[in-house]
Amino acid sequence: MAADDLNDNELWPIPPAWMMGCDTCTVLYGRMIDAREAVAEASLTTSGPVDIDPFDSGLTTQLALGQHLAQAHGPLLPDFDANCPVCAQREQDLQRTTASEGFRTYATSAAAEHRARHLIVPPEMTHQI
Repeated sequence: MAADDLNDNELWPIPPAWMMGCDTCTVLYGRMIDAREAVAEASLTTSGPVDIDPFDSGLTTQLALGQHLAQAHGPLLPDFDANCPVCAQREQDLQRTTASEGFRTYATSAAAEHRARHLIVPPEMTHQI
């Protein structure tokens, strides 16, 4: 394997079939792919200290899709990943018994959105948000 080959943690997952049955998922997934390709192209054609994604379109489109998945398809999301430190933190947040109602709402949403990211981005990226 060459040094520049991708490892399994860098591979983009194939989305589950049920996502393509949802019009909103399909549109948001398409936007995410388009943004990813535009950023990849910019990284190949730009040199120097230039921000190739100044509006964070790659991340923004991922977050939009993750939010939709969490809100519209929560029961279909994967369980927490035992090997993911962010999953562990989100689980801990959900188990806080002294949390305010606002924090519980945030924790529930953040946990679902993070679990959704496991469907749409490489494992190495799920450990970041």
